[in-house]
Amino acid sequence: VLSAKFLSVIVRSVIVCLIMAASTDTVKLTYFDGRGVIEPTRIMLSIAKVSYEDFRYPIDISIYSKPEFDAAKAEGKFALNMGRAPLFEINGVEIAQSKTIDRYVARKYGFSGDSDIEAAHIDMIAEHVSDIKKSYGDARSGKKGDEAAAAKSEWLSTKLPEWTGKLEASIAMLGGTGGFSVGKKLSYADIRLYEMTCDFFDDKDAAAAAIASCPKISASVDAVKSAAADWLASRPVTAI
Repeated sequence: VLSAKFLSVIVRSVIVCLIMAASTDTVKLTYFDGRGVIEPTRIMLSIAKVSYEDFRYPIDISIYSKPEFDAAKAEGKFALNMGRAPLFEINGVEIAQSKTIDRYVARKYGFSGDSDIEAAHIDMIAEHVSDIKKSYGDARSGKKGDEAAAAKSEWLSTKLPEWTGKLEASIAMLGGTGGFSVGKKLSYADIRLYEMTCDFFDDKDAAAAAIASCPKISASVDAVKSAAADWLASRPVTAI
């Protein structure tokens, strides 16, 4: 039977090997100068202390002007992603699709749980978040001006609390501990909960109010704020 001391040495050795492997990777993330769909990846890379090139194309959101990106697209730079950003490159190999990138980074750098079941539950919470965000988009779809503003306000004040209540109940069933939504450590699920609550909605007060009575979600968001404090304090302030 292996002693606890010997097992501890093995675990430390594995962690050191993983850190060394990560430090030797050449990583580049290409997106616009904004948080957008790729911010969960940036947060995970920051927490995992991964050195990477954060390449950002300028974008004027007021007129949706992005000439440098358009030129690169015309040259075929973004063919892998069907003419869209983002792209994630590791050791010369590119990966496209934001959620595919998220999940690759989560698996590689330790945000996918400690078992296949935990990994599935993490994906489940991430999909719950996507459903909530889609509902918000659907509520505003086809509307402009005052009508769009009214639809947005109505959804945030009535539908979002309903959604977060259901999400809180789902997370409570998973038995996560230590303030984490799944398992015993920070995961991609926590990152997505933070991104939805703190980055996605323009009305931060409404988002905060919607989770005020959701202790599991609130604890998860706080865990991300703590783990990613350096990045959150230093990341660029952008229009998107």
